[in-house]
Amino acid sequence: MPPQKKSAADWRDVPGAQDIWDKALPLVAVARREKDYGPLATEAFKTTLLFKNREGLPDLRRASHQAKRWMSDLLDAAGLKPVPGDSNERREQLAAERDAILQGVRAAMNPIRVRFVRSMDDDPAERARRFPDLPDSVAIFAYYRIVPRAQSEVRAETYQRRTAQQHVGAALLSADGGISQENCVEAVHGLHRLATALSPSSFEGLDPSAADQLRQELRETAVVLLDLDNKLG
Repeated sequence: MPPQKKSAADWRDVPGAQDIWDKALPLVAVARREKDYGPLATEAFKTTLLFKNREGLPDLRRASHQAKRWMSDLLDAAGLKPVPGDSNERREQLAAERDAILQGVRAAMNPIRVRFVRSMDDDPAERARRFPDLPDSVAIFAYYRIVPRAQSEVRAETYQRRTAQQHVGAALLSADGGISQENCVEAVHGLHRLATALSPSSFEGLDPSAADQLRQELRETAVVLLDLDNKLG
């Protein structure tokens, strides 16, 4: 008879997990009613420091069986589980609500997790206790493959970049032989944001002729900008 596969440890066996579960349960109703996932995400994040990944480190990505089961049991207890006799429509509604909460919690937890990892740089003793062999937040981000920016920061940067492009485009399209004084400030701000968004990797793979053309345009642009800078001074 083949040996039986060892079952994963129950999340209830992890000290502290039940207490967090009890606090999180009423917050599911808040998330459903108000679409405010922050309080629930805050409690759920605490479990990532209790549950461990395969290497015995905190399960910051919530990929362990315990983390998934903890959340699944929580949503079941909150009424987001079909019961015998439910119609297909009811089942679809519950599935949609469940998915919305999971996505909402995931998004709300991203900045919480980022702030926590960054805080490890200010507490070397705590970092060494929780993440041995990971010397700083950069190493922690890399190990867990976490983008070291909250989604709100990424969205803000994307918005600024798009706004910059729009300002530059609007200024150029409305110009008749030049940019009006009304648009010049926004045009300069836009050029600055676009220029600082470029990096050497942006030009990798260009053929030599295209690279030469861009190099010439960059040099001409630098001369023009220097002249403007002198005139402003």
